[in-house]
Amino acid sequence: MAIVKAPLLSLGASGKLAGTLVASTWKGIKTMREYVKPANPKTAAQVTQRGLFTDAVSAYRNYFTNATGRADWDRTALASGKAESGFNSSMRALLGTLGSDPDASFSNVAAAAAGNTVDFTMLNADDGAAGDEAGDFEIWVGSAPDSLLLQPAGVAIDEGTISTADLGDAADVKYVKIRKTSFDRSGIAKITLTA
Repeated sequence: MAIVKAPLLSLGASGKLAGTLVASTWKGIKTMREYVKPANPKTAAQVTQRGLFTDAVSAYRNYFTNATGRADWDRTALASGKAESGFNSSMRALLGTLGSDPDASFSNVAAAAAGNTVDFTMLNADDGAAGDEAGDFEIWVGSAPDSLLLQPAGVAIDEGTISTADLGDAADVKYVKIRKTSFDRSGIAKITLTA
């Protein structure tokens, strides 16, 4: 794909040109490429992946709507060093998980709780009900979004909530996320601890 400053002497070209070229803007960069008619083979694997994608987008739009929770995913995207949005980051986690567990639980929001702990409110991706996925989740904590360390003990969901152990002193700022099965189940939350 060619990156151009003024495609065909235009500062704002977009769309198909004469059925041979396509001008567009990708992440703020003006581009020009050859037009290729997209294929749609509708293989079983492709149909399955499209279904997963539909389910993941539906979960993000309908259940994981908390502004603070979405800001946590934005922070995750920035910490990854990739040119992606928080939506992209959360979709990667949802798609990676929903294929093997359609009822997987994800955090909608994280908040400081008494005793210098953090509570993650968990929701099921398939129906938005209180999270009830079995098994332990990993807790990752650090003093910066790009330097999180795995805590020694995993934690299970209890009545739709995951609560961490004591993470430090009151007024400490911590960055925290949860993971399970090699995928993030929350964005990176910035939390000021409370006693």
